[in-house]
Amino acid sequence: MDKVVVACVQQRTSVLASHEEFEAQLRRFMRLAQSKAAQLVVLPELVGLMLAPPLFSGVKLGFMRQVSQGKQPGAGPVQRGVKRVAEAATDALGGYRGSLAGMLKKKSDSLWTTYSDTFGRMAREFGMVVVGGSVFVRDPGTDSVRHRACVFDVDGQMVGYQDKLNLSADEQELVEPGTELATIDTRLGRLGLLLGWDVLYPELPRALVAKGAEVLVGLAACPGAGQGQIVRAALAMRTEENQVYSVASFLIGPNYLGKASREEYLGQSAVLAPISLTDRGTGVLVQMGTNRTEGLIAASLDYAALHTLWQTGDFRPRQQMVLANAASVLADLYGQGRTIDQAAREATEPLVPEPPAIAEPPAEPEAAPEMVALEESTPPEGAARFEMIPVPPEDEPDDVLASR
Repeated sequence: MDKVVVACVQQRTSVLASHEEFEAQLRRFMRLAQSKAAQLVVLPELVGLMLAPPLFSGVKLGFMRQVSQGKQPGAGPVQRGVKRVAEAATDALGGYRGSLAGMLKKKSDSLWTTYSDTFGRMAREFGMVVVGGSVFVRDPGTDSVRHRACVFDVDGQMVGYQDKLNLSADEQELVEPGTELATIDTRLGRLGLLLGWDVLYPELPRALVAKGAEVLVGLAACPGAGQGQIVRAALAMRTEENQVYSVASFLIGPNYLGKASREEYLGQSAVLAPISLTDRGTGVLVQMGTNRTEGLIAASLDYAALHTLWQTGDFRPRQQMVLANAASVLADLYGQGRTIDQAAREATEPLVPEPPAIAEPPAEPEAAPEMVALEESTPPEGAARFEMIPVPPEDEPDDVLASR
């Protein structure tokens, strides 16, 4: 397939009363993608957790709904006032994080079933390959909760998934990091998924490209504009240094998962390409107008042009970069399970430690010189006589010295 139209969703998070309400929101985006003749649809990080609140207790859900409504754009003064009261009540009942943690222990299977059924049904109904955002799911193989994004084919079947490898501080008490990195084969090409901070580590995209990925799919939910810009800039660099297409899909809106900080999620979604394949040399095929408005963008990925660039471009890392140059260093660094700081410290320490200095025995104290009494004597006749004259203080007038 020479060309593929990809649609990228920038979705606003909210607390919904039912799974049907979430499906209605999702269907709206799928229709927009259909109007763009999209074949591949990408949804953002954590979007699957919008299916979690209907599994909470009714009292907690009611308060959370009031908080969510007060945080929506266009909320009036009454809704904002109710929100403040509802936030206090929600926190007293354990908050969103506490409710989510409890639900994952008791109803994680229900969340997974709802997630996979919903996105599989959308893929089948609209005849598109769908990257279904991400969700927290209990892995039966390890009996641990993972942060996972799944890909669904046009028949509704899941064809692959990727677990997040580098967790944020807000996630570390809720899920465990993944342990494997894999590409996902679809009828529209081979995809490599990068969740959140995974895109910040260039070795991971490089490994995906080395496994044949032609499109890097970045899913993100970034508290604050700064983090959103960092993730977007990192994905743009991964796009250029690997000469592939990339999709950046951001979740925006209230941050219910936040622990240390509850800054809103912000990010400017985009479809990216190597600079040589963009008209103005920006590396951007299309992007959202702002980092705080939900919507959908679409662009055509020209695989034929990409493959030609690999062979004829001035910068051809796929042919010119010799991976063996870094193989021994990286193998040692990664194989030992060390961090960069640990490896750097070891590299700067002496290979052979210096032997400890041997303390010398303390020297014996020297004998005090004997005191010899000098007899008063009379100098020989004719010998010069010297008389000690005391030195006056510095501030004493010169005429005092002269008088002496």
